[in-house]
Amino acid sequence: MKVRHITIATLLPLLASSPSPCSGFSSSTPNKPRKGQDFTAKVVEDVIVKDVKAKVKVRRNKQSTNTKPLNAREKSFSQRDPIISLNMNLDYLAKSGQEDAAMRCEEMLLRIEALHDDGYYEKSPDVVSYNSVINAYAHGRAARNSRSGRAKKLMKRMEEKGLKPNTITWNTLLRCMLKEIGEKEWKKSPEEKVKEAESILSDMEDSGLANTISYNTVISTISKSGLNDSAERAERWLQRMIELYEATQNDKIQPDTCSWNAVIHAYANVGKNSVGAPDRARRAAELIKQMERLYQSGENDYVKPDVVTYTAVVNAYSRAASQNRTCAVRAMEILEHMVELHEGGDKDVKPNKRTYTSVINAFARIGEPEIADDLLSKMKKIHEMGDDSLKPDTICYSSVLDAYARKGGEDCAFRAEELLREMEDLYNNGDNDVKPNAQTYRSVITALGKSKQPRAAEKAEQILEEMTYISSHGARDLAPNTIVYNAVIHAFAQSKSVSKAYRAELLLERMLEETEKGNLSIRPDTITFNSVINAAARSTFGDAIVRKEAFMIGLNAFRQVHTLDYCRPSSITYVSYLKLIANLVQGSDERDSMAERVFGISHSLGLVNDAVKFQLKKTCSHLVAHRILSSYDDDVKGKQ
Repeated sequence: MKVRHITIATLLPLLASSPSPCSGFSSSTPNKPRKGQDFTAKVVEDVIVKDVKAKVKVRRNKQSTNTKPLNAREKSFSQRDPIISLNMNLDYLAKSGQEDAAMRCEEMLLRIEALHDDGYYEKSPDVVSYNSVINAYAHGRAARNSRSGRAKKLMKRMEEKGLKPNTITWNTLLRCMLKEIGEKEWKKSPEEKVKEAESILSDMEDSGLANTISYNTVISTISKSGLNDSAERAERWLQRMIELYEATQNDKIQPDTCSWNAVIHAYANVGKNSVGAPDRARRAAELIKQMERLYQSGENDYVKPDVVTYTAVVNAYSRAASQNRTCAVRAMEILEHMVELHEGGDKDVKPNKRTYTSVINAFARIGEPEIADDLLSKMKKIHEMGDDSLKPDTICYSSVLDAYARKGGEDCAFRAEELLREMEDLYNNGDNDVKPNAQTYRSVITALGKSKQPRAAEKAEQILEEMTYISSHGARDLAPNTIVYNAVIHAFAQSKSVSKAYRAELLLERMLEETEKGNLSIRPDTITFNSVINAAARSTFGDAIVRKEAFMIGLNAFRQVHTLDYCRPSSITYVSYLKLIANLVQGSDERDSMAERVFGISHSLGLVNDAVKFQLKKTCSHLVAHRILSSYDDDVKGKQ
């Protein structure tokens, strides 16, 4: 297949005064331009347009407010009662989305209270007024780490003013806590927030103030907490709702679809590497069957499973697929069940992009990119038939590319490049929904690194250069990071290039130089140094000069990783360096001596594992390796 090349500079004469350091990697015939507008030029153009639009938006915001004008009916009410007018303004401001809305609402409330205390107003702010201000903190973007703190202070002030918080007040406080659970300040100690939410709900139960929204909010808080027992904990609260409803027949606490969805999400949110993920996915599937039974039997008309419900179960199976391959099959079966229900007339369960993407990810995790690609093709066909809701976007394409990157191989790399070209062509023709992002490029680079294509590493480096050039012209979201650099270095390590060690070292030096300038996004990490050492260790081609240079490159990387403050060597570092000694040091005595010293350092740092021991045996002579390992075992036993 022909691949065409074109320099970016020829397509950006107005934006660049000097030639680009790279050329388009996705074609194959030199100096033959691609069809349509170049992807790089399109990205730069979009950045400029976005900047202009942002400035216009700022000017417009200065000229107008976000508050909605009162209609005639509301005006008549506000003229009769100033507190009604206050509450309307507080409500509008709370929902305006302005960054300082919560603070302004509270200032307005306190000002009216002061005027009432001074005798200017006959009435003072009421419970509705306070609820609106607390709601502003629940919805606002400012003072995030103090949402619930400010809400509790306002509730205390209410009581001092003789106002009693009602169900809406408490539910809004719980919503503040729900918002906080996903923010950085609480990610380290979610247990504290969950316990507080549960305590508040228990108090609401005792006071007869709890309703379905109260339970749903607390269950959602638990679901998003990331605690090890979050799913089981959330289900216990759902079971409590069911039991209370059955005992009291109180419609205010009747479980609904949101209640069940929150619990199912808790099972789905378990990490893909967590022990028992397949069992939790199966439990999520059992819950959806319970919902179907309750709804179909007429026991509860408010628990009809919807697309959110089914997609959450699909996501649970998708996350568990890496532990159990059958989970990917289960995810596909649920997708097909949804399609069948939708075609039978149930409009609430139509699969969406997230549903398809979750199934795609499931097959990516088990190394089946072809099935993932087929699902993408189905989405394309459905979109071509007029259904815009399933139009594939960047996330869909990137998920398929990730599947090919995970599997590796020449065919996978070829298909990954093909999909990237398809995304670029669509974007160049005005489809902004499929703009390639950093993950897109990283996946293609990884696929190339795992392939045996001729010049695959050079192609990977060309993509890196293109990302660097584009980001330097304003598209910061496409700036390559450490992971991208590591993928390119790994591609050189896997290649058959005689200069692989030298090319890897050049990339490492660039990363170190940029780090010194303050660009921490490409600061080298342990994987970077390990990859450079590995590239040097695999430099078994070439003459003695090339091999000696490769050894020195590996040695320098090994030394550097031990001296930097921001990264540390790992067991893999020592495995790679022992490989370097085995492959490039000729004399057996010298090789044994060096290997023994290196093993001693790894022992002193506590980095000896089975992989290090195995590589030591492959590096040293049998007698020397036996002596070193026997001494190591005796030392370990002596310390126990």
